[in-house]
Amino acid sequence: MTTRFTQFKLVGPALILIAILIMGLATIPYYGMERLDADVRERQETLVKRNIFIWIEDVEFALTAWTIWDESIAKIDNAFDFEWTDRNIGRSLIGTSRTRFASILDADGKMIYSRTAEEVQERPFFARGAEAIGKDAQSLVESIRARENSVTTDGIPAPIALSKIEVIGTDAVLLTASLFQPDFKTAIPRGKTAPILVSATPIAGSLQEFVGTRFLLDDAVIGPMDLVPSGHARVEIAVGLNGQSEVLSWHPPTPARDLMRQSLPLISAVIIVLVVGGFFVARLSQRAAVSLVTAEQNMRHAATHDFLTGLPNRAMLESEFKRLAVPGDLVVACVDLDGFKCVNDRHGHAAGDELLKQVAERLQANGRENDVAFRLGGDEFVVFMPASSLEGAEWRCRKLSSHLSEPYIIHGAEVVVDASFGLSDIHINLANTCDQALKQADTALYAAKARGRGTVVTYSSLTQSETPRNLLAAYA
Repeated sequence: MTTRFTQFKLVGPALILIAILIMGLATIPYYGMERLDADVRERQETLVKRNIFIWIEDVEFALTAWTIWDESIAKIDNAFDFEWTDRNIGRSLIGTSRTRFASILDADGKMIYSRTAEEVQERPFFARGAEAIGKDAQSLVESIRARENSVTTDGIPAPIALSKIEVIGTDAVLLTASLFQPDFKTAIPRGKTAPILVSATPIAGSLQEFVGTRFLLDDAVIGPMDLVPSGHARVEIAVGLNGQSEVLSWHPPTPARDLMRQSLPLISAVIIVLVVGGFFVARLSQRAAVSLVTAEQNMRHAATHDFLTGLPNRAMLESEFKRLAVPGDLVVACVDLDGFKCVNDRHGHAAGDELLKQVAERLQANGRENDVAFRLGGDEFVVFMPASSLEGAEWRCRKLSSHLSEPYIIHGAEVVVDASFGLSDIHINLANTCDQALKQADTALYAAKARGRGTVVTYSSLTQSETPRNLLAAYA
């Protein structure tokens, strides 16, 4: 009896201390789970907002092929040519992109042109007619006008475009207003204001299905803010028919609460079998943490990479530039495919998407290990070449151009495109920011396309006639 009592005095306090410690460790998640779940919800809301913003930005950037163009100023603003506008703006935009409605407002805000694709004319949003859609876009047009005369740049202008998502019943549409601007200033607007393109791009399926599937959201629902249940994650995403805000809401992940719910029976077992129960809870916590980190990494990857080619997108340009930019050791190459539009016109958008995937694969397979390729949108790519001289980068780009011009097999058919390159060396040209380097490389790319298909041009080699103001002369 005395021996047992002595053993109890030696082991008992230790057992009691371990029990208190484990109970304390079980209590900490209980009080901290609300804060942890709130942080996870806020992080997911931020990532969804960022993904939607990047998607809209890509759509706006794609419209610059039609809106930043000297000829559009000449044929729409200087002297309106309906046949040219219908062929080169309306039919071209609807036929080569996912846009299904296009209208043009003149400098006075009067609608002078509109076209709606036949297959959407009976859908609720488009059935209201061009004038109703134009009224929906009025707030975007007013904001464009406010920005129009406040931005002055040399060379190719930056796009001025604004968008919003509208919901009518189950019909969700991205409505965009884009300002027409001259690129080489061979034609300029007659007055202080230029025409504006209003376009509408349907979102496949219902909006909640589109966003929920794209971002892996649980039970995504679109509705007014006051109908969102307490505790749901929410993002203001669209505008309803009467101008009210529409909120995307969903069940946010609750890893801490789920862990607590799963751990309650285990905590009881831990009190009885201290060490075994504690080990089991630790393993469960580790798995929950790994699952949360994996889900967050997948969402971050979706926010910073092109969903079609898997290449980094424009969201990573600035951070990668800062990481790789060592004075004199980084070359920026802008790449544009010659003949891509013909592939889309002849073989369809599915073939064009497959061609872009194969181009991305060749860019990665034929570049150096430390080169980083990006897709900006459409058929435009950028390659960062660190630790490289301008001469070496030019030689590699010529080899890349040769690889990219080899035939592609798309859906059983042979397709051929060329690739033009514009290069900028940040040390030689003292371009210490990402925007400056990209602008110089883009200017060199315009010169390359002016000289002919599959051409490689460096910014430092441009002649006086190939400066941004005089680059149009290179096409003559």
